[in-house]
Formats: sequence, C-alpha cells, structure tokens
Amino acid sequence: MDSEDITLEEKCENLMNVVVESRKRFGKMCVEYEQKSSLMENKMLNLQLETLSNLRFKPMSKILNIDVDIMKKEVDNFAADILERQKRIENLKKNVRNAQHIVLQLKEDKIDKKLRKPLTAEEMLAVAKSTK
Repeated sequence: MDSEDITLEEKCENLMNVVVESRKRFGKMCVEYEQKSSLMENKMLNLQLETLSNLRFKPMSKILNIDVDIMKKEVDNFAADILERQKRIENLKKNVRNAQHIVLQLKEDKIDKKLRKPLTAEEMLAVAKSTK
C-alpha cells in the first residue's frame, strides 16, 4: 500500500511540476507577446507621426477676423456671472447649514417637549413624587 501511495504522490508531484513549468512558459510567452505587440504599436505610431509631419496642410477656409475686445467683454461677463452664481450657491449653503442647526436645536429642545405633553394634576403629583 505504501508503494502505491508513494507512486501516487510522485505522480501528483510530477503533474504539479508539469503544471508549474507550463505556467512559467505560458507566462513568458505572454510577456514576450505583450512586448512585441507594444513594440509594433510604437513603430506604427511613429510611422503615422512621421507621415503626418511630412504632410503640408492647407486650411479649408480662411480664418475669420474676430473682434478681440468683444470676446474679452463676453469672457468678463461670463466670469462675473459665474462669480455671482457662486455667491448665490454659498449663500444657499449657509442657509441650509443654518436650517440644519435650527432643526437640531428643535430636536434637542427638552422644555418644548415637556410643554407639548398635556399634564394633569395626577401626572404632576407622580412626577413630583418620582423626583424626591
């Protein structure tokens, strides 16, 4: 029985070694493939860049004469609008924080909760007795 176990163990170990070696080979092949494919990709990109750099481009249409002062005014107006909206947003955030603070204060207000409960004379006596 021991010889069979040893042979099974040896077979299993041999198979595991085969698996490990095949994984190593496959891993090396994957790395080599990745290196070769990235090298080819780089060569193709360099060729495209070289081709594009050798071409002379002609504009499809002439550049229009743009009034720079008007564009500056529009940009300034846009910036002012953004600042105004930002101030409004900050005010809204402040109002929300204040409202949240008020809500928390109302939730923690114990006197108001006691006042909301209707008290009868018996309840007042029971509360007075329990506090002594």
